[in-house]
Amino acid sequence: MAYPRRRGRAWSMRFKDAYGAWHEAKLTAATKREAERLCREKERAVERQVLGLDPLPRDASMSLGDLCRWWLANRCTVASRYDEEKRLAKHILGKQIGELPLSRVDAAAIDSRLYEMERKEGAAPASINKLRAILGTIIHRATQAQLWTGPNPVELVDARKVPRRAYEVLSAEEVDRVLPFVPRAWRGEVATAVYLALRKGEVLGLRKADVDLELRLLRVRWSYAADLTKGGHDDLLPIPQDLAPYLAWALEHAPGELVFPGRDGRMRTPEADPQIVLRRALARAGFVVGYELVCRRCKAAGRPGHTTSSRTLPEGSTCAVCHMKLWPRALPKPMRFHDLRHSTATILLRKGVPMQHVQKILRHAQVSTTVDLYGHMVVEDLRQAVELVSPTKGGARRAGAGHERPPEKAEGPGSRNHPGDPGPSEWALLVSNQRPPPCEGGALPLS
Repeated sequence: MAYPRRRGRAWSMRFKDAYGAWHEAKLTAATKREAERLCREKERAVERQVLGLDPLPRDASMSLGDLCRWWLANRCTVASRYDEEKRLAKHILGKQIGELPLSRVDAAAIDSRLYEMERKEGAAPASINKLRAILGTIIHRATQAQLWTGPNPVELVDARKVPRRAYEVLSAEEVDRVLPFVPRAWRGEVATAVYLALRKGEVLGLRKADVDLELRLLRVRWSYAADLTKGGHDDLLPIPQDLAPYLAWALEHAPGELVFPGRDGRMRTPEADPQIVLRRALARAGFVVGYELVCRRCKAAGRPGHTTSSRTLPEGSTCAVCHMKLWPRALPKPMRFHDLRHSTATILLRKGVPMQHVQKILRHAQVSTTVDLYGHMVVEDLRQAVELVSPTKGGARRAGAGHERPPEKAEGPGSRNHPGDPGPSEWALLVSNQRPPPCEGGALPLS
């Protein structure tokens, strides 16, 4: 049973599923006749399920939240369990959709949850697509385990378009400037991440047995306490000469089996945030995007407007209200710890390292991942290209198609009376013969 309902300017459909539960779903119909047609199609689909022609979820009492917990405990990889558990707990387990029985989990329910994330919670398109992909994987694994039968409703939900993000990266010279400002407790971790493009979990899970300074080889096979990396690899990388001192110091002073343990000698947890350490080092090294000027007196008194922004660091600035000296706070480049991995790839590609070698260092399964995600071009890489537009650097411009006759009344270079410039008849001859005009240096003056 299904019938259309009008909600403002939009149409919706209220229908009863094969288990006898009522649902309501939005329709894309523009007219009542089209909405009624969609309702009849839904009635036929439910009838096929009742007759056993189309499959249904096997366990009607199992909720989507229960299915997510089953996947985390039985099918999720160890390396991804921490992140996926946090993601599902935030967006599914603690929401109304997590309490829905599997018989009521359809494309409309999933799409509604994704729109709620987008409009009410302000989630980024990449975060929405990640949750959509995880839900699709969960239902796929449940189908293999015979906990779900029938089509995967996630396939009917459109993915969001993710804008290409310009990542903040460091050049080789900037890496040398930043490392001295990183605290000793984190300097080895930052150096290893930028010299070998290791991920955060791979750095914190590195064992002393995996480092051979004599042969200058490092084995990458741990991600935190999991005996596998994100890609499930067990790789061997050469240790750069500049990284060897950092590893040697860590091997000598670190207690236990870990190369970079915490202060208590145990492994740092995923909650450890080296991004804070990195941004403080960037600010101390002078890599800032601006400054915040704070009046501490107005801030303590709760007055509005106690903080202003500035692109540069002014000296002797005072508050316009109480005339107290403003306290500056540097705003460092918005870099993440994972952006050190982006920096490694960008540095190698800019120095002409073959793409296949960069792929092996970053341990990607496909070279397209290296090119699309980590081959970031910075502005300076394009400077040499745009300089070719100049006639002095890009070669003499030839008069031909696209050149217009200079205005007759123009003064200065490019006018008909300017010494050394061709007249109207000469311009026609030059265009027809495709020869450069007789100007100094053989280049056509830009008019």
